[in-house]
Amino acid sequence: MHKLTGYIAFTGLAIVLLSILSRFVDLVPVRYRTTALIVGFTLMFLGTLWRVVTEMNAKEKEE
Repeated sequence: MHKLTGYIAFTGLAIVLLSILSRFVDLVPVRYRTTALIVGFTLMFLGTLWRVVTEMNAKEKEE
């Protein structure tokens, strides 16, 4: 489960970096850059939040 949340967070990071780099190199069309930033930051946030919740639940089950 931890690998999945890490992959989701890094996918969000890759989308954000891709949209930032697309300002200098035309990788993503202009009208999709804002959407890519929103989706990327959302994936990073939810992936990290999901990882924290699963770690907290794992600690509760151990006790």
